[in-house]
Amino acid sequence: MSRFSTSLLFRTGISIAVLSATMIPVKLCAEPLAASSLTTHSRSLLAVEPPAKASDPAPTTQSPQQPQRDPRSVPASTPNLATPTKPTTTNSPLPTATPSPTTKPVAATNERPPVEKTIGLVIKLKEKRVYVYQGEKLIKKYPIAIGKKGWETPVGEWQVMEKIKNPAWTSFKTGEVFAPGTENPLGARWIGFWTDGRDVIGFHGTANLKSIGTAASHGCVRMRNRDVKALFPLVKVGTTVKVIDE
Repeated sequence: MSRFSTSLLFRTGISIAVLSATMIPVKLCAEPLAASSLTTHSRSLLAVEPPAKASDPAPTTQSPQQPQRDPRSVPASTPNLATPTKPTTTNSPLPTATPSPTTKPVAATNERPPVEKTIGLVIKLKEKRVYVYQGEKLIKKYPIAIGKKGWETPVGEWQVMEKIKNPAWTSFKTGEVFAPGTENPLGARWIGFWTDGRDVIGFHGTANLKSIGTAASHGCVRMRNRDVKALFPLVKVGTTVKVIDE
């Protein structure tokens, strides 16, 4: 064996000895390595750091561009997770007004407002009375005088066409005009309900109280002044006047 071979074996033995003493837990490959490969492999194994113990903390790597933050600090842009904000929706119902404690709520009702019952007059010629009805209810009745023979009060259904307070009267016989007052044959009120285009018939007051309850007029319906005053506000233009022979 030459000196060169002896030197090579000597160096190889040192490498194997160093490898064996350093890497006791490491298992070698199943196939033997060449001397040059073994020397290179031994150098690489010598550079390997020993395995970390279980008690050692895990190494942390930190990017140089991003500074490490304190885990206890919270950035200003981060929402408060303890009190999350409720998203606003456009379909949320409008708040309802709460009635004031002093305001009494109005109870709902299906009742319709009462219908105003109209006034109607019925003249009964034989009874010589006028009856005042509100709807079907009789509310008033008054004694009257009706037209005498040849001047009968016309039977039928008519309507009030005019109302006059303190009327004047023109005689159809003489044309004489009587001013309103106690001497006026029409008394204190006039309620006309019939005409033939020339003559007019209606309710009116009279100073001749003896004629009430008889057939004494020229077709008109005479009433005591106090009664015609009471009837006057109950009727209006268009009120029905029914004259019947009863």
